[in-house]
Amino acid sequence: MEIELKNGETLILEVSSLMLEYVEDYKGGIEQLKKDAQGNKDANGYTKTMYATNQLLYAIMASNYDMPLTYRQAVRLVKLEDIDRIIQFIINNLPGEETLPQTQHRM
Repeated sequence: MEIELKNGETLILEVSSLMLEYVEDYKGGIEQLKKDAQGNKDANGYTKTMYATNQLLYAIMASNYDMPLTYRQAVRLVKLEDIDRIIQFIINNLPGEETLPQTQHRM
């Protein structure tokens, strides 16, 4: 999948073992990421949907960008209109993770 970043660069995204490693680093692993992406509210009435979405964005960006990126840099490079496409691309290409729930991240 090809996207244009906010800085004007074009980036070809691939789901790789490095991206999967970043996803596994999520606190609680892929299972917790799935739960957080569902948008269930915690005891305080908050969801972690956007946090889960940004973690996926970081994983795909950091694993595909030629230079090291911080979490903040990776998330800021993505255009808002590309978030849904990127998340769907990750879901469709994660091996054995067809059940990763759809996230709701529209503003």
